Amino acid sequence: MTLKKTRNFYNKKHNIKRIILNRVGKSEIIYGNSAINRQLPNKLRVYTEDYDIYAKNPRKEAKEVEKALDAYFGGNYFIVEPAIHGGTFRVKSLVDGKVYADYSLLKGKVPFTIINGKKYITLNYAKKQKRQTLKDKEARFRHDKDRDALNRILLAEKNKRRLNRLF
Repeated sequence: MTLKKTRNFYNKKHNIKRIILNRVGKSEIIYGNSAINRQLPNKLRVYTEDYDIYAKNPRKEAKEVEKALDAYFGGNYFIVEPAIHGGTFRVKSLVDGKVYADYSLLKGKVPFTIINGKKYITLNYAKKQKRQTLKDKEARFRHDKDRDALNRILLAEKNKRRLNRLF
């Protein structure tokens, strides 16, 4: 990567999340930390650079986002590659090597809430997912991250119940 392309990338990088979010369609559902953060108070949010999105055609959606990002940056700055998990495709930067979006196959019904016109998994569904992962010994590498997410959700719910009692 040339210095010119690298400079261009870092000058425009702050818009990557906005471009991805703007490309999320009506049939897609955002999950992961981006969905959890969107529904928690600021003090319980964690930093995340990527979006995790359920889609009916994850490869196609990932390719469309890659094209939109490449067009915005004015060159070949991103690639789409399959993830370790089958049915998931990653939009990855060729400059910093980071993944900015994971598109996974939408299987069955996923409960969601609509916020600013976008679908996000419900916190109850996120809790259920996190609890399942914490029971899976093969997913041990995710346990710290998922335990933290589950605890942040539970803390937000506890604080909400406490506030509701005051009124």
